[in-house]
Amino acid sequence: MTAPLPTLLFGARGAERQTDHRVLGDRMNQIYPGVNAYDPIGCPSEFSSRMNFVQLTAMRVVAVAMSPSYVDRSSTTNATLKIPLTGEFDSFLDGRTHQCGAGAGGMYFPQGSGQVKGHGGTCSQVSLQFEPRVLQATARAMLGVPVNAALALNLESPRVVPLAVAGKPLSAVLQHVGSLIDLYERDAEALTQLGIQDLLYRHIAMMLLPDAASPSADMPRTTASAALIAQLCDYMRANLESGLTLTDLEKFSGLSARGLQMAFKKHAGCSPMQWLTAQKLHAIRSKLLHADASESVTSLAGPYFPNLGDFARYYRHQFGELPSQTLSGKHH
Repeated sequence: MTAPLPTLLFGARGAERQTDHRVLGDRMNQIYPGVNAYDPIGCPSEFSSRMNFVQLTAMRVVAVAMSPSYVDRSSTTNATLKIPLTGEFDSFLDGRTHQCGAGAGGMYFPQGSGQVKGHGGTCSQVSLQFEPRVLQATARAMLGVPVNAALALNLESPRVVPLAVAGKPLSAVLQHVGSLIDLYERDAEALTQLGIQDLLYRHIAMMLLPDAASPSADMPRTTASAALIAQLCDYMRANLESGLTLTDLEKFSGLSARGLQMAFKKHAGCSPMQWLTAQKLHAIRSKLLHADASESVTSLAGPYFPNLGDFARYYRHQFGELPSQTLSGKHH
């Protein structure tokens, strides 16, 4: 009889369950090309695993829970950050053993790294397979540095990374992300529009470049003129349905993460994302007030807000009534 496994971060309903380690090895090789073996530690009949994943536009997020296992990989096709939620594991790579665990750190595997051997006890893990070019662009946008500026991300070196960002546990962020993945039933388009992928890239950048999380980090552009903010606001108004993220705003403005927040606080009295949400709400209200009988709240608000429940709550807070009341009042 197999022992119970830890909870998956997301996708428990509909997760792939395997009790044959050879089948798991074949399945994992489809997701992580280069897997030679996933072998049980202990009695093979007691081996068990559960797995689910979501494929975003530029990242794959894989949740796995398994009994004690040994893995042998010939290569790492994608840059990968392996994050333990429970349990511990060791990875032997480039002549060194890297010890990881929920209280010790996660493991970064560079794209194209060589043979990896590892083993661990019963665990629950999340793997983020990401694109280095997207990570570099995100980090530059966060820091407000030129496109050709050098960044000390050190993407060629495998290493253990801390499981905290700006002093806060990464596990709390991942629990939030996991809940959203479940809420939207692994709908990649909705999750990307909500900025989940951007959120994960920003956290990876801050984990691999710790100075990015420091308020005293060197950020070349931390001031902005009223004219620049006006241009940024025009850009946001023209792209209300595009699912803009903070990284998009940083790229457009050339401001660092801190500089962007400070500039909006000074010129608009709120954060850039709060301002963007308010503009979306006003745009939808205008459409509701001018809607014909064939249009609905869903058809009008859907392009702006993937989650209509959140939208209704924001709308009522902003205007003191539900969007359906605005629409029905107009038709009366």
